[in-house]
Amino acid sequence: MAKKPSYRLQTLFDIREKEKSQAEDVYAQKKKIEHQEQATLDEMKQRHTDMIQFREDKKIEYADKIRNGGMNINQINAGDRHIARLKEEEVAFLGEIDKQQEVLKQAQRDAHNAMDDMLEATKAFKALEKHKEKWQKEVKRDLRLKEEDAMDDVAQAQYFAQLNEQKSKE
Repeated sequence: MAKKPSYRLQTLFDIREKEKSQAEDVYAQKKKIEHQEQATLDEMKQRHTDMIQFREDKKIEYADKIRNGGMNINQINAGDRHIARLKEEEVAFLGEIDKQQEVLKQAQRDAHNAMDDMLEATKAFKALEKHKEKWQKEVKRDLRLKEEDAMDDVAQAQYFAQLNEQKSKE
């Protein structure tokens, strides 16, 4: 049986396969970063909601103390300043949330670009993979045809040997 020839584009095939694998890894990393940034944003939004709830609870607490006569003017003013400071912290934290939303948008763009790169690398690899499969089928067909020709040659040689043997006996 004849030796199977090596695929002439094997080096390119290996390079494309490596590029595809690297693109998949980069996409996975970018997607992981996107999920982390989304989790951070969700956490920040929850913290903001908690801040609002804390401020509202303090307002109710101070209002109850005022109603019950448990606060003097200085304490009332201090409570108002505390509520105002809590409100300022909420507004400042909203700025941090906006920054995080921009970070998330950038992470989403990066993940999308990585996905495009991955799809492009996969497409190039698949095209070369299809070419290799087609080449392998052709090689198998050629080997089969050569084997059939060899078998025909052997059969003809046997036939002529028998024919010569019969003629020599006559």
